[in-house]
Amino acid sequence: MKTCSRCQKTRVVQITLDDNLDACGHTFTAQLPAERCGACGLVVIHGENVRKFEQRVAVEIAKAGLRSKEAFRYLRTASKFSVEELASLLDVSPEFIGYWESGDWPVDPRANSVLISLVLGQFDGKQSALDCLSVLREPRTLTRKVRLHIHDAMAQAAKALQFGSAARTAPALA
Repeated sequence: MKTCSRCQKTRVVQITLDDNLDACGHTFTAQLPAERCGACGLVVIHGENVRKFEQRVAVEIAKAGLRSKEAFRYLRTASKFSVEELASLLDVSPEFIGYWESGDWPVDPRANSVLISLVLGQFDGKQSALDCLSVLREPRTLTRKVRLHIHDAMAQAAKALQFGSAARTAPALA
């Protein structure tokens, strides 16, 4: 049995708790697993569950295609990109990110699309959008003649874009 961090009693029970998160003019609600001490009433929601909730909110904002300064900032911070990192991925100056997030400029639809793809990819555990951006930043050289193998071609093509894979980094041989 678990001990309460406040009163040190062993009356901690598992519960579910409705929690709300306000983002981009919308209120999102989810049931989160939590723990409550029967002795002192302390309720604890673990940070991992809060992060999952925040990420799920980011996915809903991304799927809605919101293109406001608030949505852009929320998606960037939820995906854990600093201003500099996102600017580098988008091949723009960090000031551009600041202009979009402050509302000085309308959010660029292409930048928003890329950010949405990154958020959805992180949620699905697929980094293909990030991999594609990396390939654009560091293209590989193809030889004049390239030999391809068609056996299991789709799996090989998917492997070619996996971040950090040998297929992505090594040039094809003649």
